[in-house]
Amino acid sequence: MSHFCLLAAAEEYSVGDAELLGDAQQREYWLKLFEDHFHKAADFARSAYGRASERRVVAAEAQFAEALAVLRADPASGGERLGVVELCRLREKALRDNGLDDPFRHIKRRENAAAVAIYEDVLRSVSVLPSDQRWERLIRGVLAGNIFDLGSEATIGYADESVDFAAAIEQVKPRPWRVDDFDALAADLPVTGEPARWAKAMVFVDNAGIDFVLGVVPLVRQLASCGVQIVLAANELPSLNDVTADETVELLEQLSAIDADLASYINAGLFEVVSTGNDIPLLDLAEVSDELNEAAADADLVVLEGMGRTVESNLNTAFSVDSWQLCQLKDPVVAARVSGEVFDCVCIYRPVDEQPQD
Repeated sequence: MSHFCLLAAAEEYSVGDAELLGDAQQREYWLKLFEDHFHKAADFARSAYGRASERRVVAAEAQFAEALAVLRADPASGGERLGVVELCRLREKALRDNGLDDPFRHIKRRENAAAVAIYEDVLRSVSVLPSDQRWERLIRGVLAGNIFDLGSEATIGYADESVDFAAAIEQVKPRPWRVDDFDALAADLPVTGEPARWAKAMVFVDNAGIDFVLGVVPLVRQLASCGVQIVLAANELPSLNDVTADETVELLEQLSAIDADLASYINAGLFEVVSTGNDIPLLDLAEVSDELNEAAADADLVVLEGMGRTVESNLNTAFSVDSWQLCQLKDPVVAARVSGEVFDCVCIYRPVDEQPQD
């Protein structure tokens, strides 16, 4: 594990989530949010693992509650830094220590199946659009898909609802978005028959199901149609309803069986899946897999998708290549970092000569 090779200044990088040691009010906000969410995760675990898991679920709840109690009594007990990344790791440790490695697995399977079932309809809805409207619709699709996130209090209820992707797209806020670089991005996006600005894109993906299948895949499929090689970077281990690298491979196999164009891009070597080495919903680019860095060595575009990977942990991260950051904001504290509100949208485009300076 090492720094991501496309960071502009690896030696200066640190994950950009909240620093909670010196802010008691914000610390208690996040501790309470994780405390409440863990009880919901425990209920999902009961459904995923059945009645025999009850003792393990109770033990996991007790372990996590104790970890939070220690932090409330002595916030510095965990080391020199306390942020959302550390809280995520504590949550995953409590689950994994008790054999509850993937409590959202049944939800991911259901959402994957539902998304695959309407994938062709989504492609058709894009293909009938005039070419000058297609890219914005694809970006809106990513933003709409990103709402299906079981890590957020604002969106966890979507686990109980049937898929209505068309409605989700309609509910995406109108432009201009809270951060809206789409016009600049559109000027650099390829039109039919023209070569793309980029040869290879590293795309860090977020949630399983609707987010990946109906949001990300149509977008990267369009890039591939313009000759861009796509590397999909996904979690090594399960966390919330994030898609893992193994699940990403399985979904591409399912989709290529019903999408001849996608199958042709895959057969032509335009798609690759790698593990980030990550096991939490945020993205710490100080610790990524060697596999990821090997694939990224000749890439000229980085795409971060999802609130945790973009605004929450890498809002101001500078890359040595062009970058996009796409998400809906699903937490009020995170939204406030860009002077936004819950369900505001972020579309950041930073060409390499416009990356943020430290």
